[in-house]
Amino acid sequence: MTPDKSHLPDGYADHLRSLTETLMSLRETLESDHTLTTDQRMFARRLMHLTSQPITEAERILPDPDCDDDSTDDSVLDSADDYANALAHVEEQLCWLIRSLRAALVDANYDEAPAEKFTTALEHATALRDILPTVPTESPVLATQADINPSKIDPHVGGRGDSDGRWLEYQLDRALNRWGYGAARRQHIFSLEVDVVARRRTKQQEPSDWIVAQCKDWTTDPITPRVLFRLCTVAFACRAMPVLCHTTELTPRAEKLARELEVRVLTLKDLERAELPAPHVAKPTTALNEWGPQYQAREDRGSFPLMFRGEPGKRFSYVPGFAPVGNGADYEPIESDQDDDDAHPAAGH
Repeated sequence: MTPDKSHLPDGYADHLRSLTETLMSLRETLESDHTLTTDQRMFARRLMHLTSQPITEAERILPDPDCDDDSTDDSVLDSADDYANALAHVEEQLCWLIRSLRAALVDANYDEAPAEKFTTALEHATALRDILPTVPTESPVLATQADINPSKIDPHVGGRGDSDGRWLEYQLDRALNRWGYGAARRQHIFSLEVDVVARRRTKQQEPSDWIVAQCKDWTTDPITPRVLFRLCTVAFACRAMPVLCHTTELTPRAEKLARELEVRVLTLKDLERAELPAPHVAKPTTALNEWGPQYQAREDRGSFPLMFRGEPGKRFSYVPGFAPVGNGADYEPIESDQDDDDAHPAAGH
């Protein structure tokens, strides 16, 4: 059964509005609170994002409620200056939504129930208690909710916990939008999930007009060639340029493969740049006073098997219609009077 407006619990619109307005007020207060340390502000901002995201997802899959613009709701919080009261209010609204939606949508079919989305939001909202000063670490609201038992979230890792890289995906999404792209997260490409896909709003007639990205918000494990092989396979399938965004290190073999396969490898510092960085094509040598530029990526990559060389379309390129030029990372469009890059070898026969 797919629910309609009649299946939403009474008071759903008011409680949801009260929740979202309090979160918005709390976010504004956090941004302007200069008594917080840099780490407190960073972790609080991350947890606020992870609280808001599942709420937005739940709103998207639920029918739009009938809202009365003139209605008043006494449960709306006037100010979020008092962190303890604001958090308690958020927890109260989330608990009401969880319990009410569980009862109202018991026969509804969802891949992930809206009540579970709000439970995820509650887990991250409660984790703010371990970050914000003058706030009790134990929630007085949850102490009275015997039927609601959210999991414990480590607030100091946020998106890094349980192999969950949503925080880093969000940071890359923001950077791509600043660089002139429209981006989407957690997209399915055939049978695989890709962290971020992006397309330039104004095409520059370059292969980087289309991007697929993989994010690894890891703290200890290094990036191995396996990660790059999967990313490049998805990039070739989507005809887009590959981007790897990470917070750890690459093994020597993975670092070499990234250069040869022209994967843009970005760190958190790279996300602060004014435009999308180019791929790495070389690394410093141990020699002194070498003559001539060092171009390793395309030289070391090798070429196609002899049997394939010289055939139309047989060139290294993620995006059809472009051919690599030079020894760096440049491409040039293929003229329209040349062989069609997408044409099947047996076309016309």
